[in-house]
Amino acid sequence: MEENAITAQTDKTPHLIGVIVTWRAITHQGLTRSQNEDAHWVTHVINGKTDTESSSRYIFAVADGLGGHRGGAIASRMALKAIKEEFHAWHGGQADSMVNRAMQKANQKIFCVAQTDPELFQKMQTTLTIAVLENDLLTLGHVGDCRLYRMRDGHIYQLTRDHTMASDMLQLHMISSGQASNHPGRHQLTRSVGGDPFMNADITRQPVKQGDTYLLCSDGLWSELTEEEIRSALEETDMSRGCEKLVRLALSGGAPDNITGIMFHIEVLGQQAANPFSWRTLLGKR
Repeated sequence: MEENAITAQTDKTPHLIGVIVTWRAITHQGLTRSQNEDAHWVTHVINGKTDTESSSRYIFAVADGLGGHRGGAIASRMALKAIKEEFHAWHGGQADSMVNRAMQKANQKIFCVAQTDPELFQKMQTTLTIAVLENDLLTLGHVGDCRLYRMRDGHIYQLTRDHTMASDMLQLHMISSGQASNHPGRHQLTRSVGGDPFMNADITRQPVKQGDTYLLCSDGLWSELTEEEIRSALEETDMSRGCEKLVRLALSGGAPDNITGIMFHIEVLGQQAANPFSWRTLLGKR
């Protein structure tokens, strides 16, 4: 279990400090899988503009290698390696272009490696969802059926659309939402990273608000939970307890798949009167 809290402090005059985020990540092999094919990554960069101003960039990513395939664990980790390379080379601005570039790079690398090994061909694939937070703007890149939820003002929203046969049929009004939740194609992917030489990723951008709480998770987590159970976990004031609740509920449901979740909360956004320290980041566990 991990948590990362960032505190930024300036003199007593309010200054732009970007965003302060707390987060927790948790992963579990599940009760039936022989290995964990999920992979996740969280990091941040704080750039100082002046002695009293800073710019914040975070990235949260979850990749779920295709279940039961020998190449799944390799694919999910390859995808995150490609994302890391692009994020660390990025200097801010046009986050949507960076996200698209990173996801296309991940797709090309996985697809090319898969061609070199017949046993991995058409099997070495992964889902991938990444959320990039630059100051007050969240850029979301998504392929597959990991999900990003947001809780704002007591209401929970699913910000991603599953790229599955059931979800596609729902979009075409071929089935109802009730039918989609129990459809045999609920987990049959129609898009993945590494499955084809060219990939269509969903890239969206939206502002964040102070007090927002997000959950980025693999299908091994959300498929075992109700929306009310997710809401209950996101409402926990102790983020560790919220993450543990999610996994406990998924395990109680049988947990046939790997489980991974990242919860993050927007603590402070924009300006804040602070104590007499510089903007420089103080990292700590709690």
